[in-house]
Amino acid sequence: MADVTIVPLSEENVQLFSQTAAKILPEAWSFETYKKQLSNSDDISFLALCNGEAAGFISVWCVCGEAEINNIGVLEKFRRMGIAKALFDSAYNAAKAEKWYLEVRESNLGAISFYEKLGFERVGMRKNFYTAPTENAVLMALQPTENGEINDI
Repeated sequence: MADVTIVPLSEENVQLFSQTAAKILPEAWSFETYKKQLSNSDDISFLALCNGEAAGFISVWCVCGEAEINNIGVLEKFRRMGIAKALFDSAYNAAKAEKWYLEVRESNLGAISFYEKLGFERVGMRKNFYTAPTENAVLMALQPTENGEINDI
């Protein structure tokens, strides 16, 4: 069993966070952008470590009770180990938001399935939202229950 640790974005790990994001997402933000997030009071970001090795990350902004997942990703060799769920749970518990939103590539059926299992619902489409390649984004939303529970996957 892998030893997974979820840690908040910090001065000590921002370089590793940025490098991990770049390995996962072609459109990842720059190191400078992640560094600026350290002083953004609306930012909630976590890095996943698996047996001490960077495995994934999540970046969320929470404003006025609404959370938006900017990016979430897990390196391929660490997928299907529950790391994405652990990252989401950490952000979810930190944000305590009344509503959650995200955009996901229309072709990313694995991610859409993951979000639907968490309880997210498709609520719209953003035409040509992504580039390289140009693709629509599915807009998804999650409204936690009154007791704050989400689906356990």
